[in-house]
Amino acid sequence: MKRIVAALALVGLLVVAAPASAAQKTLYYDGETVDGNSLSFAMKGNRIFDIEGYVTTSCVPTHGTPRVSPGEFNPPGSFLLGRTRKVSHTEFIAYKGDVTKNYTISVKKGKGRVWTAELHVNYSYEEVIPVGEGELDKSFYVCQGDDAFRFIV
Repeated sequence: MKRIVAALALVGLLVVAAPASAAQKTLYYDGETVDGNSLSFAMKGNRIFDIEGYVTTSCVPTHGTPRVSPGEFNPPGSFLLGRTRKVSHTEFIAYKGDVTKNYTISVKKGKGRVWTAELHVNYSYEEVIPVGEGELDKSFYVCQGDDAFRFIV
């Protein structure tokens, strides 16, 4: 009788300990986007988060020459695999002030274990530049960037 109770207690401990040992690990990815910009993120379970990197962004001013350059891509929150999510975030950018960036991230399954994340960002800002004595040049910019990255789960 004592052996049966001891055996059941041992099995009970193993069953309780199993979920703790099967806890999901956080995986960290570091690489490049399709356009060649650096990008990193973390993944736990079926969510990606802590996305940090750059997306090639085109900014068109009200007057002057358009600019194309890598723009920071740091959306807040986490993003579910197989879903599309939109999120907005206001951040301070030097010489531009508070800028609200609108992010869209769509994570789609490809062949096998390959996933593709499509990245989109858009925002606008006002830039004021001193041109001469007491003169200021004011331009409004509308910016948009699109890129993608692939990863294997």
